[in-house]
Amino acid sequence: MPFCKRCGSHIPEDARFCPYCGAEQPIAVTPATPTIPATTFEKKDPGLTALIAIVAGFFGLWGVGHIYIGKVARGIALLILGIIIQWFLGIAFFMATFFGMTFGPYGMMHGPGVIGLMLFASVIWMIIILVGLIWQAYDAYNLAKYYNNYVQTYQRPPW
Repeated sequence: MPFCKRCGSHIPEDARFCPYCGAEQPIAVTPATPTIPATTFEKKDPGLTALIAIVAGFFGLWGVGHIYIGKVARGIALLILGIIIQWFLGIAFFMATFFGMTFGPYGMMHGPGVIGLMLFASVIWMIIILVGLIWQAYDAYNLAKYYNNYVQTYQRPPW
């Protein structure tokens, strides 16, 4: 509660004159502070990020979830890795297995041992794809949660 500048009595905060002595009270001027518009950053939904990563990952497009949350370099690296693993190696395994079984003794690859080896390699390839798909979706999910926590704390994106 403020005091009168002349007699020192308690006066209401919005009083222009002292109710006891009648002295005019100076109006407190507060300097204008420039207002900076608050920038709000869009939060990324971790569930949607994981869904994007899984759906695109089934087609060999790993890293799309990372690109969605702004980790473009990591997303492109995973995209290239996913294309190499899922498309190029997949086509190579398929062709080797298909032609190995179709042209058996007449082609370069023949015998049940080679065919079994190619089938085993195909199963290993599928396990690698599944592990990679799950890992990149989980990583994108965790990065989206980290992004949201960082934006909430510091009011700016982490990357």
